[in-house]
Amino acid sequence: MEMSSLKKRIKYAVIFLVFLLTEIAIGAWGRGFIRGFVGDVLVIPTIYFLLRIIFVRDRIFTAYVLPILVYFLGIHAEVLQALDLVGRLGIPRDSVLAIAIGGVCDTKDILAYLLGLYLIGLMLIADRRDVKGEKGWYPLAVFVHWTWGYAATMLGFIVYLVNFGCPHSYYRGVVRTVWNSDSGLSLGMFIFTPRGPAAGDDTPEALSRRDYCNEITVHEYGHTFQALLLGPLYLIVIGIPSLAWGILPCFNEFRKRKNKDYTWLFCESWASRWGEKVTGEKAYK
Repeated sequence: MEMSSLKKRIKYAVIFLVFLLTEIAIGAWGRGFIRGFVGDVLVIPTIYFLLRIIFVRDRIFTAYVLPILVYFLGIHAEVLQALDLVGRLGIPRDSVLAIAIGGVCDTKDILAYLLGLYLIGLMLIADRRDVKGEKGWYPLAVFVHWTWGYAATMLGFIVYLVNFGCPHSYYRGVVRTVWNSDSGLSLGMFIFTPRGPAAGDDTPEALSRRDYCNEITVHEYGHTFQALLLGPLYLIVIGIPSLAWGILPCFNEFRKRKNKDYTWLFCESWASRWGEKVTGEKAYK
C-alpha cells in the first residue's frame, strides 16, 4: 500500500471515529433538538467517512458520487419507513434489522440528511488540495451547485448514474461523462460530451472529430455557469429551450430554412461565450 494512501486511510479513520463517538455521546446524553435532529445530521457524514477509509483514490467517485449515494441511502430508509416495510414483512420491531430500517418516517430527517450532505461538501472544500490543478473557487462552485442549483445537479447526477459505465473525468471543477451520443448535455455540475476518436488516430477525420468534441465540452462547460447564476430557474430559462431547440424537428427545419447556427439561440450563444471566457479555448459555434 502506498504511504499516501495509508495516510489518507488513517485521516479518514480518525474523522470517522470523531463522528462516531459524537453520535454515541448524543445517543447517550443528548436531549431534545440535539438528539432528535443534530444526531440525524451527523449520520450521513459518519457513514461517508467510514466508506472513505476504503475509497481513497478516485476523486470523481469519492468527492462527487459517494456522498450522494450515502444521502440516497438515508432517503431510501425514510421511504421504507413510510411504506412500513418492517410491518409488511413481519420483521420483529425490536430486531437489529428493524432498528436499522427505522419505524417512523419523519420529514425533518430528510432535511437533516441534506444538511449532512452539505457538511460533507464543506469538509471536502477544506480538503481540495487533493486535486491537482484545482482552482480555489471550484469547491465553492460545487457547493453552490448542490444548494442554489440543486434541481439541475440532482437531475445531472441521475443521468450520470444511468451512464455510469461510460468514461468519466474531472474537468475544471465539474464531472464530465463521455457518453454514447453525438450531442452534449449540461445539468448543474455534470456535463455529458460525445465520444472522440481513438487515441493516436491523427487522420483528418479524427482531428476534426477531436476538435468537435473539445468545442462541445467547452460549450457545455459554459452552461454550468448559467446554472450557477440561475439556480432553480436554470431548467426553465436554459434547459427546456435548449432541449427543444436541439431535438424538436420544427426547430431543426427552422435552422436549415433560415441558415441559422445551433448557437444562434440566446442560451446557446451565451454558453459558448462563457465557456470560451473561462477556459480560453474555442467553444462550439
